[in-house]
Amino acid sequence: MEIERTKSVAGAPSAAINAGSIVGFSADIGEQEQEDVLYSLQLAQRAASAAADRYTAVQDWYKEYVRVLEMTGWVMTGFNLNAQKVDQSEIEVAKAALEILAAAVTGPQSVVLLAAIKAMQGMAKDDGFITLFEHFGAQGRVGNFQMSDVQKDEVGTLSIVTGAFQIEMGERQEKFLFFKWHRKGVSLWGDAVKAAFNRTHYATLREAVRERLGKEGRKAIAGLPLKF
Repeated sequence: MEIERTKSVAGAPSAAINAGSIVGFSADIGEQEQEDVLYSLQLAQRAASAAADRYTAVQDWYKEYVRVLEMTGWVMTGFNLNAQKVDQSEIEVAKAALEILAAAVTGPQSVVLLAAIKAMQGMAKDDGFITLFEHFGAQGRVGNFQMSDVQKDEVGTLSIVTGAFQIEMGERQEKFLFFKWHRKGVSLWGDAVKAAFNRTHYATLREAVRERLGKEGRKAIAGLPLKF
C-alpha cells in the first residue's frame, strides 16, 4: 500500500500514521529518534498480530504488544485496556480517545496530536492516509488502534503518552474515528499510560528491528501534513 508521504522538517513538530497508530512528535525530536520510536511501535504491533488476532483476541494482542514494547526499551506500568469504557449518549471516537490520553498527561496536552487528528478529519474517506490507518486499525465492525504523543525532556529523555483503544461498531463506518455514534451503535474501551524510552538499549536492537520490518515497515508509515 503506497501513498504520498511527507517528510518531517528539522526543528518542526511532526506526526505520522504508523500502521494502526497515530503518533505525534514535538519539534525537538530528530529524524533518527522518530524512526526509532516508529519502528519500535510498529514492531510491537506486528509481533502482537503474529501472536494473537488483532480483532477477536484483543486482550491477548495487547499483552504481546506491551511485552514487545518493553523488550525494545519502553518502560511501561499500569496498562489496562478495560480501565475506561466511554459511556456517552453520543460519541466521536477521536475526541473520546484524546480525552483518555489527556487524563494521563501531567502537563498541557500536545497540540501536535490534535493537529494530526484535525488533518485526518478533513480528509476524504478514500484518502490514502485514511485507508492506510483503517487497513491496519479496523476489520469489519471492530477497531484496534493506538494514539501516541512523544516528547523530549530537558535532559534529552524521550517519553511517550500512549493510548490503546478498542471499538466495537454496530455497523462498519468509514472514517470511524470521526463518525458521530450514538451509544447503542458503538462501544469504546481504552487506556493510556506514560512511558520512557531507553534509547541506549534500543540502539543495540536497531539494525535487527530494521531488518525484521524490512520494506513493509516503511510502507506502513506516512507523515501527516499538519496545520496549526
